[in-house]
Amino acid sequence: MTEKSCLLADEMGLGKTVQVAVALSWLIPKSRLGRVLIVVPAALRMNWEQEIIRWAPNLSVRRLSGNSHERFANYNLPLNVVIASYDQIRQDALALSNLVHFDIVVLDEAQRIKNISSETSLAVRLLKRDRSWAMTGTPIENSASDLLAIFRFVKFDLLGQAMSKADIHRLMQPHFMRRRKLDVLPELPPIILQDIPIELSPEQRKHYMVIWNNRSQLIGAGKRRISSTAIFALITKLKQICNYDSESGESSKMEALKLIIDNLVEKRDKLIVFSQYVKTLKWISDSMDDRIVHEIYHGGLSDGARNEMIDRFRNGDGPRAILMSLKAAGVGLNLQEASTVVLFDRWWNPAVEDQAINRAHRFNRKNILQVFRFTVVDSIEESIIRILGQKRAIFEQYVNQAEIAVIPKLNLADLMKILDLYDE
Repeated sequence: MTEKSCLLADEMGLGKTVQVAVALSWLIPKSRLGRVLIVVPAALRMNWEQEIIRWAPNLSVRRLSGNSHERFANYNLPLNVVIASYDQIRQDALALSNLVHFDIVVLDEAQRIKNISSETSLAVRLLKRDRSWAMTGTPIENSASDLLAIFRFVKFDLLGQAMSKADIHRLMQPHFMRRRKLDVLPELPPIILQDIPIELSPEQRKHYMVIWNNRSQLIGAGKRRISSTAIFALITKLKQICNYDSESGESSKMEALKLIIDNLVEKRDKLIVFSQYVKTLKWISDSMDDRIVHEIYHGGLSDGARNEMIDRFRNGDGPRAILMSLKAAGVGLNLQEASTVVLFDRWWNPAVEDQAINRAHRFNRKNILQVFRFTVVDSIEESIIRILGQKRAIFEQYVNQAEIAVIPKLNLADLMKILDLYDE
C-alpha cells in the first residue's frame, strides 16, 4: 500500500481499512508526509475515524462536519488525516483543488466513481494529490468500464477503453491487489465480527431529539408512579427512529446495509439481516431497490411457508438475502449457508444476539462468517448496550459458563438510566 497509485480490491471482510490505516501509520512519519484525505460513504465516516485511532494512534484525525465554511477550516488545519464523505467532496472539490495539495487521497467503496461522467467521479479526480489509493471489493459491478473509471482516479493515463483484456491485466498488475477469502481461509478466524458505529442523518437526529427532549413528559416522570409500559413504549419509539425516520424516509443504517449488499457478488454470498421489529424488516425490504433477491421470515408465517423460504435460501444461488425477526429465528434453525450476518438493531439481551449469530455459525461450517453489528452513536442504543455489558460482565466474573447463563433482566432503575432521567 505504499505504491503511489494503488487499487486494493480484497473481498469484504479481509481488512482493507486496517491495511490502509497501518500503511498510513508507517508511511506518514517515515516519509514526512502530513496531509491525507480519506473519502468514504457518509455512513462509514465514524467507523473510519475509530479505525484510524485504533490502528494508527500516532496520527491526528478528524472527520468533517458542518457547512462549507466549517469544512474548509478543517481542511487547512495541520491534521494528518481528514475524513470526508463523497457528497462533501462533490460540493467542495472545485474550490479545494485550488487551496490544498494532499500527499495521499484514499477512496473507500471506490465503485462510487464507476460512472466516469458523474459529478462525484469528476470531483475526486480534481483533487490535487501525490498518491492515489482506491479501495473496493467490487471493482467491476456491471462492465469493464467500471474498472477503467476507477483507474482514471488511481492512475489517469494507464488504461484505455480500446485495450484488450490481456493488456489491461498486464498494465494494472503493479497497481492492483486482490485477495479472496478462499485464498486466505486458514489465516482467518471462524467469525469476523465488526461493530459499525452509525451517525443519524440530519432528519433522523432532528426527530429523535424532539422525542428525547420531551421524554420526561411522555412517560409522566413527575407522577408518583411511573408506568414501565410507558417507558418501554418511549424506548421503542427512539429505537425505531434509530432504524429509520418514517417521516423523511432517511436511514443511516440502510445506507450502511446497502454498502454491504453491494459487496455481495458471488453465488456463495448469502446474507441474513436480523431486526427485532417486523415493521423494520418490511421497510428494509421496500428500501432495497431490487439490489438483491430476498424474503422476510417472521412469526406470522405458517410453518410450511417458513420451511419453503429456508429451503430457497439454503439451496438457491446467491447473492440472496433473508430478513429475519430475531424472535422468530432465535432457535431451531440451521443456516450455515449464510456468508454474512447483519444485526440491524440491538436486542435487550446479548445472549439473544449470540443465538441469532449461531443460526449461521454451526458445526461443520467450512467458510468464515462475516458479522456486522450496527449501533447508532450518541443514542439510546449506546445506553442499552452499555448497561447490558455491565450485566454480562458481572456474570463473567461469577459464572464459568457465562455465555449460557441468563443475563439479568432490565429493571425500572435500568430503564430510567437508559433514558438518562437520573443517575445511579
